[in-house]
Amino acid sequence: MPCRRSVVEHRLPPAEETHEIVKLPDRPMALVSQMSNSHLVKLALDPETEQVAGVRAFALGAADSMLHGLAVSSRHPGRIWATHEGGNRLLLVDPVADALDAAPRVEREIAVPGGGRGPHYVSEYGDMLWVTLKESDQVLALDHTRPERYRLFQAEAHPIFAAQHPVSGEFYVSQDGASSVLRIDPVSGRTAQMPVPADRGSTPVGLISGAGAAWVVLLGTAQAGTGTFGRIDENGQIAWHRLSAPQGRSAGLLHLAFDPPGAAHGREPGLWLLGSSIVSDNAQDLIVRVRFDSSWTRIIGEEYALLPTQRCKAHRLLPLRSSVLVTELTTATVAQWTRC
Repeated sequence: MPCRRSVVEHRLPPAEETHEIVKLPDRPMALVSQMSNSHLVKLALDPETEQVAGVRAFALGAADSMLHGLAVSSRHPGRIWATHEGGNRLLLVDPVADALDAAPRVEREIAVPGGGRGPHYVSEYGDMLWVTLKESDQVLALDHTRPERYRLFQAEAHPIFAAQHPVSGEFYVSQDGASSVLRIDPVSGRTAQMPVPADRGSTPVGLISGAGAAWVVLLGTAQAGTGTFGRIDENGQIAWHRLSAPQGRSAGLLHLAFDPPGAAHGREPGLWLLGSSIVSDNAQDLIVRVRFDSSWTRIIGEEYALLPTQRCKAHRLLPLRSSVLVTELTTATVAQWTRC
């Protein structure tokens, strides 16, 4: 019989906004940030099936600190970086991954320097943290071993994600309020704006690196999405792709991710996309797996799954070995799409 997928939903402790999700390397645990009450949720995963086996939530700072960004640290194994968007701080956190009931420990706090405000997304590149500052419309590059060493790059409204191109070494930043991608040369400090062509869509949000390129998705407007995402090459040129299935052509794409090493999602290279109703009640909350040819330039297949709870403002997705987890912004829920 052909293999089919199923989607189940796992309830989290109540919160008005459920945001980011990361998986701890070599540990059966995922972590979720709830921004509205600054709680960090620990999800215990069954080591064999990957199913969510336990859920606990812990306050990480004051309720109005606005816990948001999460990033696994390579420099500090077993730790994560997190952002307090309201508290204007970066945190190094030991989630205590071996004990579901143990409260995470904040080991270090770094104040956002230089008058920057609103740390939203954080990522670690060696000794450097790259942070989008949503309130001051800036991008922060900070040496976490010597926090007095930092640079601030001016962006347009509002920087959301930042990722380093795996070939050129440049950084690209999505700006949803400007419908433009910011290009940063980290050596010279030069920046340039790359407006999204109106005929392709608008509102770049999710932006990641992988498969020899940087990739960005377009959310669209309250009227419609266009199911469009782009591949940025080493020269800063964007090749745009549009989903072809009916449910994909009008999707508002919010986030994207690649399979982890050793995933069992198919033999062809694949990219996960998340459609969201976050700006339009007309949009569907859905998961898409796009299969590419070996050059990562041509789509050869699309697979779709609707989330059981629509208008949940699907927010982030996290592919695992044989399933994918999705946070639902407004329902305090994590959905899981699993291969049989």
